[in-house]
Amino acid sequence: MFTRILIDIGTGLPVHDAGLVSPLANRLFAPFLDFPNYLLTLSRPEVQLLSWLAWLCAIWVIFALTRNKGPVKNRILPMIRGLIVTAVSFILFIVYCIICPLPQYRMTSGNPDEVFLDLHSHTIYSHDGLVTPERNLRWHLNSGFSGWAITEHDRIGKAPLIQREMIRKDSIAAVAIAGQEVNFRKVHLNLLGLKDSFDAGGYEKPAGLIKEVHRQGGAVIVPHYWAETRSPFSMKDLAEAGVDGFEIAGDSSVPLTPEAQREIISVCRGKKLVMLSGTNWHGWRNDCTMWTGFNISNWKQMDIESREKAVIDALRNRETGRFRVLGYRQRFPASTGYVFEPFTGFASYYMSMDMWQQVSWLFWIAIICFLLPRIRHRRIVAIALWEAITIVLVMETILVFNAWRTVADVNKILPEEGEVLIALAVVTSLLSATNLLKKK
Repeated sequence: MFTRILIDIGTGLPVHDAGLVSPLANRLFAPFLDFPNYLLTLSRPEVQLLSWLAWLCAIWVIFALTRNKGPVKNRILPMIRGLIVTAVSFILFIVYCIICPLPQYRMTSGNPDEVFLDLHSHTIYSHDGLVTPERNLRWHLNSGFSGWAITEHDRIGKAPLIQREMIRKDSIAAVAIAGQEVNFRKVHLNLLGLKDSFDAGGYEKPAGLIKEVHRQGGAVIVPHYWAETRSPFSMKDLAEAGVDGFEIAGDSSVPLTPEAQREIISVCRGKKLVMLSGTNWHGWRNDCTMWTGFNISNWKQMDIESREKAVIDALRNRETGRFRVLGYRQRFPASTGYVFEPFTGFASYYMSMDMWQQVSWLFWIAIICFLLPRIRHRRIVAIALWEAITIVLVMETILVFNAWRTVADVNKILPEEGEVLIALAVVTSLLSATNLLKKK
């Protein structure tokens, strides 16, 4: 069930003193700007997106068989080309959802002393980060965050320094906290508030590592523990070793189940550990579905260093009453599978929208249905569209490789992204050429 009912994830109760602000553009252009929020929050995207693609291809085959007349052999090639166009168009839309900076829902609070934090995110200074420090900052501000941590893998990169200069220059009431995500003996730990990169290789047990981080004035949070399927340390082990808290909601390659979430919450309550959320945002998508509320007075009057110290001190002192995790209701894999995902999933998504977004869908469907039969010279329009997409893909590829040049020593995913974009550009260019070769 795709729903935007805001809840306190720690208690499971609806939240009435905070809310989401929907961008005006999402209401006016819901099919293009809001629909990605559904596709980017799928609980099992590899299965659900495959279901979408299979149904789109099936619908095209049925349409092609009923529209095209004549011998079967004369209908095979157009049908195959149509299947390729359908698949490529779907992939392009997914790429658009992932990398385009679409309008975001913004969290606001009725409590003037509450600010929102995200203590787990990445930039291109991580091996798998897609976004620059500048875009990371804009994304957090647009989502309603006043504080966030840049937790690059195995190092403290340049992003926090870059962002702090931007914050000072523009007098923004925010803080970018330096952090580092380490993989310590098959369990991930986020080390927050450190000045320099931390070498975790010399420690055999987590207690020694955590003690040293605390000595340096930092805090230790366990991110996405539900994904640590091979961890030799239980949550109890980590709690006794001295960690300051756990993420009870976040994004990872392994979906968070209700059972795992309840277990983490139970441990945090029993051990009096801070419960947090972490977006784990690498730039692979644009939506935000979780926020950590932090209660503090005079936030706007503080300088950057005081804001960071206030957050880190509250974590180290385990002031659990000052933190709460807010987010959408979680969506988990259904036991019956996703055979009819395009129908059940879209119906659920449509019902989650407000009236203006629903009207927007109906309006744009009516506009498209009205215009399509009236388009003359469709072949020329198709050529122009594919060429425009090709140009955009090439330009985006140039930007990606240009960003990669500055972080080539640490980043491994940007050249892979560039290769994918180039491959798509070649395909769209070929599709344009096939339209040139088609007979009138």
